[in-house]
Amino acid sequence: MTAIGLTGRPFSTGWVGRRFYLIMAIVIGAVIVAGFSRTVPHALTTSPGLPLLLHIHGAVFLSWLVLFVVQPALAVRGSLALHRKLGWVGAVLAALMVIMGAAVTLFAIHTHIVPSFFPPGIFLAMNFIGVAFFGGLVAAGVLMRREAEWHKRLMLCATIILLGPGLGRLLPMQSFGAVAPLVMFGVQDLILLAGPAADLAMRRRVHPAYYWGVGVVVLSQLITGPLGLSSPITALAKAIAR
Repeated sequence: MTAIGLTGRPFSTGWVGRRFYLIMAIVIGAVIVAGFSRTVPHALTTSPGLPLLLHIHGAVFLSWLVLFVVQPALAVRGSLALHRKLGWVGAVLAALMVIMGAAVTLFAIHTHIVPSFFPPGIFLAMNFIGVAFFGGLVAAGVLMRREAEWHKRLMLCATIILLGPGLGRLLPMQSFGAVAPLVMFGVQDLILLAGPAADLAMRRRVHPAYYWGVGVVVLSQLITGPLGLSSPITALAKAIAR
């Protein structure tokens, strides 16, 4: 994961401690890239082109994904010194992800490019909650950077929050109607539970970091509907859309 410091502990060394997190990073990156590959090429070739804001957002997002794969790969190779140095780059990218995620959400609502299967209020709440909880988990991961077993699990859960936009483009969301957000969250949760399942299979117990990380992700999903459909958020989304 995007580490600044690592100290191994016996709870999750070996295959689960290193290769599992590299595999998960590759899977998450592949899902997101596959989703965006269905829309980005067309958007880049049509006129007028994408606004600068979306180009910057895409560059920051892609940089995070690349680093998210590179960091566990470095851990597998034992290149921990470089892993730690790149961790500071990850911290900066995470902060930019929060800023750009919020900015692009407001831009999408204002310019009426919100996907039709998301009511604007749900879209606003989901994205703002997502980037806020992503930032919170990354911040916790940075604070726990010297506790490798906590750090990598928190970073994994944080990045799984980002799966939404990729899954929304990859899944046939239009065919799910009003339950489309629930279907997306369900697929997201299946990927999320791979971490605790791996702990149970290999170590016979789930690391406490997953109780926090999985709990935060599920909480973000549970509060999206009530907030997104509430009168204040609905009114705010309408105001932004003017």
